[in-house]
Amino acid sequence: MWNCVLLIHLELYYSIMMKNTLERWLVDKALEFASERHKTQLDDQGRPYFFAHIVQVYGILIDVSDDTEVLCAGLLHDILEDTDTSYDELRSEFTPNIAEIVKMVTHSDDGNFFPNLSPTAEYNMLFHKAVLVKFADRLSNLSRMENWSDQKRNEYINGSLFWNT
Repeated sequence: MWNCVLLIHLELYYSIMMKNTLERWLVDKALEFASERHKTQLDDQGRPYFFAHIVQVYGILIDVSDDTEVLCAGLLHDILEDTDTSYDELRSEFTPNIAEIVKMVTHSDDGNFFPNLSPTAEYNMLFHKAVLVKFADRLSNLSRMENWSDQKRNEYINGSLFWNT
């Protein structure tokens, strides 16, 4: 499996220029971390979730940004809601900003889709990065909804208005 991850990584990641070795290391670490944490998950079509969705989100983001925090958060965007990874663990494994971006795009259990995604003076730059990640996530999901019921499709699209104005 790691050979496949490496090939995908090389094709997507090394097609851009990262600014320094630390940034390359951080994206590599996020890629491996996400691959390991999502390794047993399948998408709704029975495909490995990591390859069907996480890598697709990363590919979308790499087309629009070379920001290390954005790319890492794209790889990690479903970690908090789909695995047993905690916010504190994510913060300690990566950076506070990456953990905060992931938290901003994470669903809540109470039906409030993205309670942490709001533009404030303190998080203005992180908000913009989180919006990029969330749009890439939504685009990936919209492109994979051919087998969804009409009801699920409509609920998803209606839930795509993901921040308060």
